[in-house]
Amino acid sequence: MKSLRWVSLVLVCLAITGPRVGWADPAHVDWVEDPYAPHVTRGTTARLGTAVGFLYGEPLDVLAIGATVAAGQRFGRLTVEAEFDYLALRTKDGTDQRLGDAERLGVVARYDVVRIGPRWVGGNSLAAIYLEGGAAVAWNHWYAPGADEPARVVPDDTKRVEGQVGFGLSLDHRLQEPIGFPHRVGWFLGWRLAMSPRGGDLSVACRSTTTTCRVAETMPPSDDRLINRSMLFQSSLAVTW
Repeated sequence: MKSLRWVSLVLVCLAITGPRVGWADPAHVDWVEDPYAPHVTRGTTARLGTAVGFLYGEPLDVLAIGATVAAGQRFGRLTVEAEFDYLALRTKDGTDQRLGDAERLGVVARYDVVRIGPRWVGGNSLAAIYLEGGAAVAWNHWYAPGADEPARVVPDDTKRVEGQVGFGLSLDHRLQEPIGFPHRVGWFLGWRLAMSPRGGDLSVACRSTTTTCRVAETMPPSDDRLINRSMLFQSSLAVTW
């Protein structure tokens, strides 16, 4: 009789605890009860933001304004992302005239060189100074002036491979509750310099949409020096899960 009671007790315990066996949930590896615990910065990340800056080395002085979207993976201090930028090219003289548009598609690696933990910046928060580098394909598309617009130089559309370097500041906040998506939210503020080989680009001077254009070489084809193509100031919101 006593043995039967023990068997019944064991069966009841198994019925209660069996379906609720505790396993570590890989989606919540960054969940901690202590807001000052060390940060675990791993997982998939996505980023959306704005970019504003200048294109150099073109026949026109150009202001670039647009948006940035990126996605990738975080491996501790290192993050690797695929990034796409869309930029509207406008005049710098205050007339806000649309001159063209540009796209950038590339891969960038970002590394947190200096990290400041929650003891200094607040519970569950992490600040970092980062360096980044990568490569991208850059497309520039230029518009001819309308019939009611003054004559201007219109470069040929171009496609170039460019190298990129940058630096900036990030503020990354850990969500203490295990909600899964996202478990980290961050903000990035940085500067990006892009460089590409300069070749024999052609430009077209158009007086209007109804007149003939003349072709003029902007510089000798033999000049293949690296020149600054763009300097962009970027602000982005990122999530990690």
